[in-house]
Parts: sequence; C-alpha cells; structure tokens
Amino acid sequence: MLFSLNSIPIISLLLSLCVGLFGQIKKIPQQTVIQTSVPKEQLSTVYTSLGAIGTGIFGVGSLIMGLVADFLGIRIVFVISGLLLAIISTIAHKNKQLFVRNIMEQKN
Repeated sequence: MLFSLNSIPIISLLLSLCVGLFGQIKKIPQQTVIQTSVPKEQLSTVYTSLGAIGTGIFGVGSLIMGLVADFLGIRIVFVISGLLLAIISTIAHKNKQLFVRNIMEQKN
C-alpha cells in the first residue's frame, strides 16, 4: 500500500527491497509447515503440484492485473495487491493455531 501511494524514487526502492527481504523470510516457515505436514514420499508430488498451481495462478493474475492497470492505472493495481495481502495476512494470523497444531502432531 505504501508503495502505491509513494512518488519518491528512493523510498520506492527501499520499499521494494523490504518486500523482497520479507518475502524471503516468509518462505522459511511456509517450507517448514509443508515439510513437517507431508510424508517424505509425497513431498515431490506436493512441490510439483504447488509449482503448477502457482504458475497457473500467476498467469491468470497477471492477465487480470494487466487489464486492471490498463483501465484504472497502475496505482490501483498496487492498492488492490496491498488489500489482498492484508486480507490473506489477517486470515493466516487468525488461523495460526492450525499451523502450530500440525507441527506438534508430527512430533508425536
């Protein structure tokens, strides 16, 4: 959201750096949850499926956001992206006990 409302290039660069940094930090617990909740024999299938689904969603999302950018402008695309990220973050935060429970069940 800050990126979409900003017009100062150096701040945009710093915000972009933060997005990349925090995106990488986010992947660590995601990978941990996948690896601890899926049997080892099925990990390759799960990662392949996640890759295929992610690629498909990325393609469709890029098409939709490209159309939105053409009609409404690029700032609206970043606002929509920020809102969607906030919604997903809220859902994940409210359901964080599901992730802890899955990890604890695997240890037992």
